[in-house]
Amino acid sequence: MYCFHFIFSRWLLICCLAGMLAPAAAAAEWGTLTGQFIYTGQAPQPEKLDISRDEAICGKFSDLIVEQSLLTGKNGGLQNVFIYLRESSLEDSQIHPEYLKLPETVTIQNKGCIFQPHVAGLWVNRQKLLAENKDLCAHGFQVKAYRNTSLNQVLPPGEKMTHEFEYGEKLPLRMSCSIHPWQEGWLVALNHPYFATSDETGRFKIENLPVGAWEFQLWQEKAGYLAARPEWKRGRIKLKIRPGENDLGVIKVSPSVFADK
Repeated sequence: MYCFHFIFSRWLLICCLAGMLAPAAAAAEWGTLTGQFIYTGQAPQPEKLDISRDEAICGKFSDLIVEQSLLTGKNGGLQNVFIYLRESSLEDSQIHPEYLKLPETVTIQNKGCIFQPHVAGLWVNRQKLLAENKDLCAHGFQVKAYRNTSLNQVLPPGEKMTHEFEYGEKLPLRMSCSIHPWQEGWLVALNHPYFATSDETGRFKIENLPVGAWEFQLWQEKAGYLAARPEWKRGRIKLKIRPGENDLGVIKVSPSVFADK
């Protein structure tokens, strides 16, 4: 009997320890990727665009209707750089459970006769695109796709539409308006949720990546493939994601990257 109790006690202790260590082991399987893009040249002044249609309505937003292909913050932060995992398919076990809490739709608004936000991303098969017209004039919502069916839908004032992509895309998709030629934006549609865009400070963060060796893609509207460093050919970065923080630090982007673009 003593032997039985001794063995049972040890078994119980081992089970308890295993239960305590399991969350820690699971947490060690994920890492966060961060960094900051800094434009090293003189900050460009966004050029106002020609408002050639619906001037009475869109002209009220002339301060918003500017060239957005190269935007920088006060300290040179390069805005709207896409960074995403170059992987067409992942196992369910490689998607962190937190991503299952993402909203079911990603909203793009025609507001102020521009797309807001100017760039966005969505997780195909988990999220739908919601296009919404907040202006007092009609807009033609267009998305030029490669693997998916392209969109070309007229949205009267106050109208909205939803669209579900079937396949992930390798490159960002251009959004445009068939009525207002200055309207342009970009959408990343991927088979996974591991993507981010840099904010007005140039910073980005992709949380809860599965640990291991991965390749990432950098893409920016004016530059296309963003080869910010010589070794990042075609804007591709090979990284080994480790548990916890993985910081690329300050990534300096030279004006030469955008020359003749």
